[in-house]
Amino acid sequence: MKNLLKKIFTWRRLPGDLSYEDARAVLEKHSRAAKRELASRTDAPREVLYYLSEDEMLDVRVAVAANPSTPIQASEILADDPEELVRVELARRISRLVPGADETMQEDLLERVITLVEKLAADKLPRVRAIVAEEIKATENVPPRIIQKLAKDAEISVAAPVLEYSPLLSDADLMELIAGSAVDGVAEAIARRENMGEEIVEKVARSLDIPAVTALLANPNVQIREDTLDLLITKAIDIEALHEPLVMRPNLSIRAIRRIASFVARSLLEDLLAREGLDEETQKELRDRVMERIDGEDGTENLDATLASVRKAYEAGKLDNAAVTSLADMGQNECLSMALSLLVEVPVKKITEIMDAKSPEAITSVCWKAELSMRTALAVQKALHIKHTDLLLPKNGFEYPLEDEKMNLQLAFFEVAPKGEG
Repeated sequence: MKNLLKKIFTWRRLPGDLSYEDARAVLEKHSRAAKRELASRTDAPREVLYYLSEDEMLDVRVAVAANPSTPIQASEILADDPEELVRVELARRISRLVPGADETMQEDLLERVITLVEKLAADKLPRVRAIVAEEIKATENVPPRIIQKLAKDAEISVAAPVLEYSPLLSDADLMELIAGSAVDGVAEAIARRENMGEEIVEKVARSLDIPAVTALLANPNVQIREDTLDLLITKAIDIEALHEPLVMRPNLSIRAIRRIASFVARSLLEDLLAREGLDEETQKELRDRVMERIDGEDGTENLDATLASVRKAYEAGKLDNAAVTSLADMGQNECLSMALSLLVEVPVKKITEIMDAKSPEAITSVCWKAELSMRTALAVQKALHIKHTDLLLPKNGFEYPLEDEKMNLQLAFFEVAPKGEG
């Protein structure tokens, strides 16, 4: 023990100007701290980094994987490393080499880098594939087959970046993905693209995918034809989740504004009234509608009827995944609170508290206790307007990504009994 402490406390950081002899001395001394620092040094000899790529210590291999000076031969070894952290760091570094590489990299080296990127894009770990997708999402310097494979990935965290940004996906590719993919979120990611053909816009608009339609309405870069917008306005009458995106849609015609004003809530009417370019007649009509809402058009009768139907469905044993997902997609959050409270057997007030916290982990844990699917849990998260980047996504397309113990801890934080208990 005394000798080990002596080694630790007598080690000094590597010099600023690293010589080949300094690097060899580190390898000979087998000091963990020194090897870790050496592995992260961009001035370390290439053959030393190659040697360290097979080091037995994980933190050393992680440092080599992240080091921009690591030679391609070592990177090819690290691509088969059994440890997740190594491949994650490698994927991040290698993928960042691709944009602009055709102008700065020799052809034979570029070919090996692309081969390595393709291998990482097929990694068994979604996190590795997602990093590759994020880094190459907007580049044209990769073979289209890599982008195609990522776009068809079973994990939306992998597919979404290229679906939203890749210039290598044609309109025909995107139409095929919207029509044929079973992965939740594909149409929504495509609906956020900066450039979309008219046919794709129509396909998304006429779908029953509420999150995708919401994203389309929120996308200021796409043109939505007047007849298509009319269809969406008609559909939105019974789907509250579409009300705000419609109101916030830029360049609405006066006719569209008046139609939307006939059914949205008072707060959204006030947003419409604040738009620039309204003529006096339209302004007066909107002000009159605001006063009507204030004077008693509060919608409580319709809400009471819907809440009653939720309870009736529960008592009939029909408050299932489809029913809860429908409530989430339509933005009927009060009814959604009641549904979850009935399924979890806690007061509505408690569910409302959890929903107001907008914690993806907490609301997912509630859905888990309610014996709902992870896809339903994702729909509930979206109904709470949790940021896309914070959403808790299904594992392997349908499994809960959190361990049971962690979800029970989430429930306990909000004073909800663990799953399996009263």
